Amino acid sequence: MSDPGGAEAPSSRLARDSLIVGAATILSRLLGFARDVLIARLLGTGPVADAFLAALRLPNLVRRVLGEGGLNAPFVPLYLAIKAERGGETAKRFAGAAASQLGLLLIGFVALAEMFAPWVVLGLAGGFADEPQTLALAAFYMRLMLPFVLLTTLAALLAALLNAEGRFTVAALAPALMNAILLAALLFETFRGSDSHASATLLAACLSLTGLAHLVMILWCLRGIGLPRPSLRWSPDMTRLIRTGGATLLAASAAQLVLLVSTQIASTEPGSVSALYYADRVFQLPLSFFGVAMGTVVLSAMAGEVSQADHDALLGRALALGLALAIPAAAALIVLAEPIVSVLFENGQFGVADRERTAAALAAFACGLPFALAAKVFGQVYFVRQQPRLPVIAGLTAVLVAALAGFFLLGWRNAAMIGALAASLAFIVQTGLMGVNLLRTGLWRPRWTDARMVLAILLTAALMVLVLNVAIGPLLPALNPGEPALQRAGALALLCCAGAATYAVAGFLLGAFDPVLPPRLLRLRGASVRTPRS
Repeated sequence: MSDPGGAEAPSSRLARDSLIVGAATILSRLLGFARDVLIARLLGTGPVADAFLAALRLPNLVRRVLGEGGLNAPFVPLYLAIKAERGGETAKRFAGAAASQLGLLLIGFVALAEMFAPWVVLGLAGGFADEPQTLALAAFYMRLMLPFVLLTTLAALLAALLNAEGRFTVAALAPALMNAILLAALLFETFRGSDSHASATLLAACLSLTGLAHLVMILWCLRGIGLPRPSLRWSPDMTRLIRTGGATLLAASAAQLVLLVSTQIASTEPGSVSALYYADRVFQLPLSFFGVAMGTVVLSAMAGEVSQADHDALLGRALALGLALAIPAAAALIVLAEPIVSVLFENGQFGVADRERTAAALAAFACGLPFALAAKVFGQVYFVRQQPRLPVIAGLTAVLVAALAGFFLLGWRNAAMIGALAASLAFIVQTGLMGVNLLRTGLWRPRWTDARMVLAILLTAALMVLVLNVAIGPLLPALNPGEPALQRAGALALLCCAGAATYAVAGFLLGAFDPVLPPRLLRLRGASVRTPRS
């Protein structure tokens, strides 16, 4: 796509902004990864870990749904429409009213949740009803964490304002600051040598501190475009936001509701809540790199497009870009699940049985990774048109599928693996429902170039799996848990580099990355590879 006026092409801008948001998100995930490694070593998978990580599900739900693009879906299109129709000042007043009234609602919610914390915990991990000590611990930790829900939700709405103004970087970097604070608290506890309950208590309190840091950071950055003025005055614009926002948020939160069902499944077996959590953290790393960009950059780009052809091109390119990461990541996680879990977590309180249980859950999660990302892409088409009905139906159906899968499969293998497998089945159903409806209604007309790119990605990922299976054999002795940590990490890094290099070279030669490669590199490949592709 050319731009005669010299402006940046939409495809290049999409790739650039997606990479900026993805890179900021990956920084947060890497810090979060270091945090989870230390949590595993400090808490292991015992009752304290199960209680702490079950209580953490609610803040994680809020952070992932609202803090990673969920509020963009209802807010950004409406804000941009008000700005285009009535000017920037009116749009800012709308933003101020939305933040004020959301804050008031959240204060009431947090107060009620503090009062009824044990019942909230049972809603997240019903299996704790038979473990009163674990339930009491989880309720205690949750009460310390609940202020985070208020603070980070307000920050997420104001970050959506930044995204609407085309300022993605700072909002994406804020979670990295939050993880850095928690990481510092964990390092302090590691050197202090406290017992697991004391460590979990400190971490729960520090989580609320990270919510405050998040809000302060966003407010500081909003000074550049002007802070919205607080207002409790109701307006027709607020009615529009509530009318579309509730359903949109429900649709955007479907994946997290599925994970809550997975936690319920895992809570029926001691230690499985922790194993599921650690597996989910690895699963979220590749999903977040491009998935968060789906809720920020792509939504804003679609809101500015006007023609069906533009939407088709943008949707196809976004899907191909996401699958170019998700498919090889899923394949690698399945092949390397046990070495990854062993190197990252197997230390201290985290033993061999924990490794096997977590690795099985990770491989099960990986099966649904491409579908989870595709669902995020498809959802943006409905959100930008403010038509969340089908995503809501697809999301609720996915939650039902996860619950039914858990009911019928529980007892077949460990509960953590069954919870993860139920989630993957739910993601497949959710993506299928939305994708089929897009095709049926004509909201998306796929292009052959995008289909060819996805086929090239599949072929390239298959070649990468072959290389990984060949390379892992000679490196197994170096990956043994009894070997030095640096040696094990080096062997895993060597495997990852071998897989990444294979995927990059083969993908370049097969045309898996054509839509995002600069013309100079495409000409270079054309000069070196003359064999026709079907």
